[in-house]
Amino acid sequence: MLRWTASCVFVALLACAGEEPEAITPYRLGQALRIGPEKGGTPEDLAEVCDEADDDEACLTAVEQCGSNAYADVVVDEHGAPLDVLCYGANVTVREVGADAVPSETVGNHTVLVLDDLDDGADVTGDVTLSGNGAVLYGKGADVSVIAGTLAIEKNNAIVRGVRVQGDVTVTKNNVRLAFCQIDGDLTISGNNATVAECIVHGRVRIEGNNAVFVQNELENNDTLSGKNLRCNANVSFENADADGSVSEDALAPAVVCSGS
Repeated sequence: MLRWTASCVFVALLACAGEEPEAITPYRLGQALRIGPEKGGTPEDLAEVCDEADDDEACLTAVEQCGSNAYADVVVDEHGAPLDVLCYGANVTVREVGADAVPSETVGNHTVLVLDDLDDGADVTGDVTLSGNGAVLYGKGADVSVIAGTLAIEKNNAIVRGVRVQGDVTVTKNNVRLAFCQIDGDLTISGNNATVAECIVHGRVRIEGNNAVFVQNELENNDTLSGKNLRCNANVSFENADADGSVSEDALAPAVVCSGS
């Protein structure tokens, strides 16, 4: 089963007076990144990202769902077959949190909240709520884009990418995606069709919804994952994280056992 979202991200660049503003994005449109064959990676052209996939036709079909003017994160299984694709285009409202931290944030329909890339502590000192459909929380990496409180995802088709949440994360709606994130607290998913890819989770993981996808995650003290129709690829457990919450290679334990009833 392939799932995809048309959530979009762009940053408005103000042009000179009298000219139309030019739209740019924090990622390069026309590129895609495959998540799953191995950890990390570099985005490639949309036309080339599937060249080394075991099932290149299915991979290309997944990427093409996003359109040519988009960026895509393609989440694959151990055989290279696509499990989900996260699509980022250019048709949303964008708000930025700059160098000065804010106490809390609420993100509405088809709105993108962008956290900065400064290593200066928490960008949001309290809680963040994704209260609109298609809301996106876009950070510049879990080491620099930080929420000190909790994250509540209360609407469908949300994306969270490149962010560290020092509190708990709760997902109560459907088709929610989290990628390249770090969660210091618990992750509770009660909505359906959630995808979690290349994230570090220090607390307990609870999957109460159906059809979740977990790929290339590092899970502290979570030796097993279970959920209805759960699909997994290359998740590992760990102990004794570094002081900043990151995980060194020697702390990684055996693969997490997944059970999908």
